[in-house]
Amino acid sequence: MVVWHRWGCPHVYNVFLFFGNSASEDTLLAKNIMEKANNGTTVVSLNKLTGFDWEKAQIFGPYTTKDAIEETMDIQFKGSISGLDVREDIFLLVFAKEGHAIKTAVLYRNIGDYSTKNGMLTPDNDLLSIK
Repeated sequence: MVVWHRWGCPHVYNVFLFFGNSASEDTLLAKNIMEKANNGTTVVSLNKLTGFDWEKAQIFGPYTTKDAIEETMDIQFKGSISGLDVREDIFLLVFAKEGHAIKTAVLYRNIGDYSTKNGMLTPDNDLLSIK
């Protein structure tokens, strides 16, 4: 922002940028899901593993872009997608609340392929499938 002083000289003020609503990576959640997959579990209830409020979630496969995540979930996504758009070895589980991504979990493909049976995940439809 430029403010003109009465002497005609511009003075530039720093603008505070707010980086709120940034999705954080939940490594413990990812670890718990992958441990269940390693033990032969084929369906995971996300409500039993999440200790936070969420409205919807979706699993995204390799080469998915941030734009595609935003469009699919109808949200704003601030934060890291962990290179999902250029990697083939991971899935990204994205949780959202109030129009923003709030948490992510990186899930490795060498443990399994992840999907949903009924589209978008919600607290009432929280089953993540593992093959």
